[in-house]
Amino acid sequence: MSNSEAHTELIEIAALYALGALSQDEARSFEDHLRDGCDICTTEVQAYGDVIAALSFGVKEESPSPEVKQRLQSRLNEKEGSDGHERANIRVSSQILSVRADEGGWHELEEGIHVKQLFVDNKTGMVTALVKMSPGTHLPRHRHIETEQLYILEGDCHVQGEVLGPGDFHCATPGSVHDTTFTIGGTLFLHVGPERYEVLQ
Repeated sequence: MSNSEAHTELIEIAALYALGALSQDEARSFEDHLRDGCDICTTEVQAYGDVIAALSFGVKEESPSPEVKQRLQSRLNEKEGSDGHERANIRVSSQILSVRADEGGWHELEEGIHVKQLFVDNKTGMVTALVKMSPGTHLPRHRHIETEQLYILEGDCHVQGEVLGPGDFHCATPGSVHDTTFTIGGTLFLHVGPERYEVLQ
């Protein structure tokens, strides 16, 4: 490839990068190229960015038509599962998945205990979720069907006589029993394990 052809290709890539049209791997590769100090590409990206910003301000604000509103409402309704709980708005690109902090929905597992599913591995049945327990709440005594892992993000979580706080990790293997799981001031933790466990009396 000649220098002229290489230069033209870089200009095209810079345009696609500014538009957000590159794949994640392509974008990272181009960002590495920019960090290496390519003045031409840096200038092109800045120029394209200025044009895109100007275009966004040049569009007249208009309300959507009733037909568009109806289609949007239908799409929002489809996001709800059969149990009525909103599912995470998941962006999937190839084998990459992201769930933004403001996406997805919480549903009540027990009174004062809410769960937000982030990912379900259909092959293993394992679920990654956030669990939020209000002050003074507790989980019922239960036996674990599969390995359960907890990573405390906020508050206090009392498990089997231990007091766990932010940054603490807890793991329970299959067949183990949690006699006590409660919080005094409230807690938020990341949970990785099966969707269900065996409730014991």
